[in-house]
Formats: sequence, C-alpha cells, structure tokens
Amino acid sequence: MLNYSEEDIKNAADLRDWLLKQLSDKQEEIDRLKRLLLLIDNLLKQESFKPASKLQRSINNSESSLISERQEPVIHNKSTIKTESKKHTHHSLNENVSAFTETRELKRLKDNLLLAKVNISTQTIEIIPEKDLLFSIDTPPFKSFFIKRILEGMITQDQDKNRQKHSLNNDPLNYTINEHQGRIKKIIINNYREKERLTDIINTSAWVFTRMLEKENTFGNRT
Repeated sequence: MLNYSEEDIKNAADLRDWLLKQLSDKQEEIDRLKRLLLLIDNLLKQESFKPASKLQRSINNSESSLISERQEPVIHNKSTIKTESKKHTHHSLNENVSAFTETRELKRLKDNLLLAKVNISTQTIEIIPEKDLLFSIDTPPFKSFFIKRILEGMITQDQDKNRQKHSLNNDPLNYTINEHQGRIKKIIINNYREKERLTDIINTSAWVFTRMLEKENTFGNRT
C-alpha cells in the first residue's frame, strides 16, 4: 500500500480545487458554444430554402476548395538539446522521431499566461516550456508530485499489468527530462497509450507549472 505524505495530500487537494475551477470555466464555454450552435442551426434552416441551383454551385465550390487544399503533417525533428538527465528511457531520442498531429497550449488559469506548448502524437507527448520561463527541475512540486506521483505512478501501473498478464509485449510508459543547468528544456513522455492519461498529464502539468511559478520568481513582475 502506498504511503502519502502530508505534502502529497495537500498537492492533490490543491489540484482538485484547480480542476473544479477548470470545469466551471469550461462549462461557461460549453454554454456559449451551445448558443452559437443554435444560431448556426437556425441559419442552416434558412439556407435550406435556397434554390437547388444555388446549392449545387455551393457544393461544387466546396469540392474544388477541398481538392486544391494541401495538408502536410508536422514532423518532429530530431532533438538537438543536450540531455543531462534521463529516466526510464528505453529508446534513444533519434529512434523515437514522431509525427505530431496536434499542438496544445498550457496556460495559467488566472490570466492565461502561456506556460508551455504540448506536441502530441499517438504514442508521444512533448512538453516544451516557454523560453522566458525558467522552470527548475528542483522547484516543487515538479519532482515530488509530477514525476514521482504522476509519471512514476503510471509506470508502476503498466509494470503491474504486464506482470499480471505475464507479458512484456506492452512497453511501460517512459519519460525523458531534457534540462540544461537545472532548467527544464523539454519533457518527452512515450507510450502513454490512453486518452485519459493524455488528459491527466496535460491538466497536471499545467497545474504543476503554475505552482512552480508561485514558488520562485521566474518571470519577473509577471508572476
């Protein structure tokens, strides 16, 4: 049975409050989107009375636009950042070149300050802090909560599942911390597999970076 310290429990409680605030804000956004959807539905109902000739021209124009549009995947280049600290890395970075299909932004809740960008593929999450934010690997709760409790906890879950199935076909989650002189340059997480884990990692990292800003003056007067 895992033993949690008072600091772990406090961190979890603070994270719960932050998530509840996120849910409240998202609910307001959902309500606005529903009103917008209703407006669009009403507009489409009016457009449905267009003559067939006009509808056909509209369809043809849409098809021509789709054919001419070019979509190129964003390819992740090989890392050029010097890695001074690694944990649970089963493959070299050069072997894990991934095609990232989505990019998200981590923002501080109170003022939308951009904390980091997150590149996402089906197997890999790459978290890159904003260059103006000097996040230290030693600033709580990065190691104590994000690494030890969240990422290491997921690794333990994967290892337990493999032992129960007597199989090593599924590689456990692994991560790499790229840092320079103690400053976090990039966090690479492989084999997250589950969408729920992706959500957990993104939400937790946003909260952790927010708390780290509170712990030390890393951004001058803007913190």
